[in-house]
Amino acid sequence: MPRRSIDRLLLPAIFGLTTMLAVLVLWQMLLGHRNVEIQAATREQASFVQTKTESELNARVVSLGRLAARWKINGRSTETDMESDAALVMSGYPAYRAIEWTDLSFHPLWSVPTQDNPEAGVQSTTVSALRVALQKTAGSNATIVIPHVQLPHDQLGFLVCVPIRSRDLNGFLIGVIQDKELLSSILQGVAQDYWVTIYDGKTPVYDRGPANPPLDDRYAEQASISVGNLSWRAVAWPKAGAVSYARSALPVLVSIGGILMSLTLAFAVYMAESAQLNVRKLAKANLELEKEIAGREQAEEALRHAQKMEAIGRLAGGVAHDFNNLLMVIRGQATLSQNSAGLSSAVRRELSEIVRAADRASSLTRKLLALGRRQVLQPRVLDLNSLVGQVAEILPPVLGADIAIRMDLASELGHVRADSAQFEQVIMNLVFNARDAMRHGGKLSIRTSNTALDYDAVRTHPGIQPGRYVVLAVSDTGHGMDEETQSHLFEPFFTTKETGKGTGLGLATVYGTVDQSGGFITVSSKIGAGTTFEIYLPRVDEPVEVIDAPHPVALPVAGNERILVVEDDDAVRRMTREFLTINGYEVVEVRSAAEAMRCMEARGDTIDLVLTDVVMPGMKGGELVERLAQHHANLKVLYMSAYTEGDAINFGMLSPGMAFIEKPFSPDELAGKVRAVLAGNGTGSSLHTKAQA
Repeated sequence: MPRRSIDRLLLPAIFGLTTMLAVLVLWQMLLGHRNVEIQAATREQASFVQTKTESELNARVVSLGRLAARWKINGRSTETDMESDAALVMSGYPAYRAIEWTDLSFHPLWSVPTQDNPEAGVQSTTVSALRVALQKTAGSNATIVIPHVQLPHDQLGFLVCVPIRSRDLNGFLIGVIQDKELLSSILQGVAQDYWVTIYDGKTPVYDRGPANPPLDDRYAEQASISVGNLSWRAVAWPKAGAVSYARSALPVLVSIGGILMSLTLAFAVYMAESAQLNVRKLAKANLELEKEIAGREQAEEALRHAQKMEAIGRLAGGVAHDFNNLLMVIRGQATLSQNSAGLSSAVRRELSEIVRAADRASSLTRKLLALGRRQVLQPRVLDLNSLVGQVAEILPPVLGADIAIRMDLASELGHVRADSAQFEQVIMNLVFNARDAMRHGGKLSIRTSNTALDYDAVRTHPGIQPGRYVVLAVSDTGHGMDEETQSHLFEPFFTTKETGKGTGLGLATVYGTVDQSGGFITVSSKIGAGTTFEIYLPRVDEPVEVIDAPHPVALPVAGNERILVVEDDDAVRRMTREFLTINGYEVVEVRSAAEAMRCMEARGDTIDLVLTDVVMPGMKGGELVERLAQHHANLKVLYMSAYTEGDAINFGMLSPGMAFIEKPFSPDELAGKVRAVLAGNGTGSSLHTKAQA
């Protein structure tokens, strides 16, 4: 049976059985209460039989004692008077069968029997019992009751003997009473709804019971009847009618009503449980829907963020392109001016400052390119622990003595594919941010670990697939950030530092580098609790790549070849011409691809190298080279652009493997690259040279 059905039936069954048990307990209590009532009524009847019998017996004994006391006081009377007094007592108490007067030797002097039983009296069989009883109470003037006396006609009874010892009278006044006759007269009209039996020992002396007494005597009650030496046991139990009358229909009604109520309650609980299960099911579905909606909202937010960063990156790339052209002119003019003779030292220092400023601007441009993920990376399989260890060696003097460094590197860390130089810069940027957040000292932790991410973990990061990842975490104990600050953390030019203390491109560059490497970065921070950055990079199973350091080959930078320069920017074209001219090259310059084609038609055999911009109005550099190659198969070509090589390839403006130089470049960098292309075949491997900061 499905678990859901079990849950739906279990609680109703428990409630139904519990209610049924409660009904049974109540039914039993009601039956017990009725039984107690019947037993109490029976006990009351038994007590009533006891009280009435004892009072009636005592009345008869006392009446005989009073008669003896009067005779004793009045002295001797005639037998006629004594018999008359005895007859008067018998008329008042019909239970007496006879009253006799005997002497001390138990010889009857006279006897007054009842009219319907003239033979009643003290027989010879009772004399011995009478004598034994009197001998036991020798010297006592108390009235004696002698039970178990066999009367005529096999009837049982008892004797009441009153000794009289006076000056005139000496003897015994004896009353004969038959048990059954006496008890019938006493109990007539008493306990009509109950059966009554009185036992003398084990012999019943009075029985008013059914022919077949019931086997169940749980309602029977007993009572002891004691008068003098007489001791009887009375047993009373209700008749069937009395029991049925005393038993109410309430227990049966309660039982039936309880069963119906238990079934109703079980059904109600079943319906309630079904409704509850449905509510839980709906709540679960609603919760899953809310999670899905929240996940979609997060995914949409992440997508919007990615699109925003992509748009910013494209903008940054465009700005970098134009900015690099300007830097090309500024830096070139400053460099050329430095080489002029007759300049004072002050002017040279000022020109050096211009060159350094241009270099810093070039570094800023590279950050913008990294932000737009347009930098050219050289990824290889790395051991992230080794890279972190190399960076950690230079951290103590950078962080200062008041910041403690803690390393927690996984022993079996997986490998990743990334640009080691760029990731060194990523780690340094995160470390510098942590240092700035701990102005009064603290702890810096760098941790690496392996992890596996499922769909739920990566769905908020567009383009990221579930799988195995390597985690690099950098934590600090600084002042932390609020949620508003975290929401703008990776935006370019956003900074919480003072003016002049930061460009706001550090974390934006980190974001671009990590994203371009196929990973993602997360941040968690609270005010006063520090900040943790976690970088997730896809794990690879390939071994670590070891790259041997290249052996530098000294090439001459000067030459006398003829070079065709194709550049639409006049200032950049003139600066390029100056760079080549000072190194001995003959330069032919044109401003468009059309002019370049006409020039090659006129003097193509005399052109040793074509130096062309990649992006130009009308016709791109790549298209120009393709057309020229149709007539000049061995033409040597060097491309230049303010875009990065990666952008030029991604945008379809340049084929992989072509010789390329990125603006801005110095005279020596240009001369070296031109010499390398002239010395090779012109379309070999790309040698990417850019200005050093």
